[in-house]
Amino acid sequence: MAKETTVTKFTLKAREILSSYAAFTLEGEMTAFVQRGKESYTILERNGIAKGTSDGEAEAIYIDNDKAIKSVEKNIVPLLPKKVVIRKPEDILKACAEFDLKLVKGAGPNKKIWGGNACLAASTVFFQTLLKASGYEAWELLTPKGGLKNFYMPNIAFNMVCGGEHVPGTKQDIQEMFFFAMNEKSVKDVFKTGTKFFKQFEKNLVRDGLPTGTAKERGFVFPVKDNFEGLNRIKECAEQLGLKQSDYAIGTDNAFSEVQKTEELRQENKYNMRFSGLGVKTREELIEFNYSVVSSAPNFVTMEDPGSESDPEIHRMMTGKYGNRVQIVIDDAAVTQLRFIIPFLASPDRNKRCGNSVLIKLNQAGTFTETRLASEVVLGLADPKIIEEFLIARGDLKNVIASLHSLGVKSLDEAIKNIKKGGFTAFFSHRSTEGTSEFLPYMPLIYGAVTRKIWFKAGAPNGERNLQNYNPLIRAEELMKQKKIKTIIAGFKGLPNEVKILL
Repeated sequence: MAKETTVTKFTLKAREILSSYAAFTLEGEMTAFVQRGKESYTILERNGIAKGTSDGEAEAIYIDNDKAIKSVEKNIVPLLPKKVVIRKPEDILKACAEFDLKLVKGAGPNKKIWGGNACLAASTVFFQTLLKASGYEAWELLTPKGGLKNFYMPNIAFNMVCGGEHVPGTKQDIQEMFFFAMNEKSVKDVFKTGTKFFKQFEKNLVRDGLPTGTAKERGFVFPVKDNFEGLNRIKECAEQLGLKQSDYAIGTDNAFSEVQKTEELRQENKYNMRFSGLGVKTREELIEFNYSVVSSAPNFVTMEDPGSESDPEIHRMMTGKYGNRVQIVIDDAAVTQLRFIIPFLASPDRNKRCGNSVLIKLNQAGTFTETRLASEVVLGLADPKIIEEFLIARGDLKNVIASLHSLGVKSLDEAIKNIKKGGFTAFFSHRSTEGTSEFLPYMPLIYGAVTRKIWFKAGAPNGERNLQNYNPLIRAEELMKQKKIKTIIAGFKGLPNEVKILL
């Protein structure tokens, strides 16, 4: 284990940097003085955050960059601790929780006064600085008693086909279609298979005289005939590479907020499949469409946002009817907020739950600790006391308790216990970091020591922004192997407990 470390003389500033989405975003930069044993030195860390992905009123609200830079200087710098002593990994998480709680208390509702971007840039670079100073690796933070012998690497979602809002003129309502390598022996082998798959998919498009351009997440953009062509092409490509159904999996991010855009549709609980031309659907009809996608392959395993962000009821209906067949990932309706996640998952009755997995995004939560706590609630690792502390700081506890009571759940403790029994999954998402940041991989790397219920998406296996989220997993695996730690891919056993895939 690392030596006792004392960290002092923290400095913090924010600046604008270029975003990969042709915009400017915020970067936090921190220096600190480190003393470890007889050694002493100054370190400098930076972290850039995503831009343009936190515009919803229910999530951390970004303010103009120039105002956020001033907010960091005026509001956040004075909150930095004078000294942090790190004797064990938990000390890092504790110091971050103390700092982030101050941000939550001061930043206003959804951080709209200080700025979610200001808070996130400061919070993430503070964690990054303490981790670097300590000498620990992210995957050592939750080392179980007796040491770390096995480590679970997440299932990786490689974006292959884009549609919906990403692709003008598309006939595919579904926004993203994924390929997963599920049966490899190492995360490096997962990426080897992912790159082979991507290149074969490209060859097939050339064969058929179709364009090979890619969208924001580097998945392919081409004129599909309907909602199923992309899925069929993924299956064709897998067969060409000699993959059995037990070797790979398929999934989608439907992003169906995009087919319930008008107030009229929301009031009538209807959806307009406007990209494919399938017309307006009721909730029940949309659920059956979703199931037709799920049942298109026995190894179809995960579906994100099967309904709109403003329609938790359709998520409940989908979970109640098909939650034992597919991982149902809540993103837009939950926005990495404890106040939504806890009631959405707390009932022991599947018919009253909104999913069995939650998409985790740092930029939606607005601080590292809130992201961590959201992950730990979903994964059944949460400490109710610290969850309650953050809910109180946000002013959310009363409403959460009322929501739980309406479900027949008597307390926050009972809710967290119910969620733990459910065996749900956390799906970490690329809409989290920016610039040259390699922060996002910390999230699955923290939890792979204690659970295999982890999934990760950072786009296709190409493009610098995607690869800076993937390559740290390869480097971490190499370090673990040097320490005789066995890495295991989450695989089909990484699905929620209730999901049964028969292959």
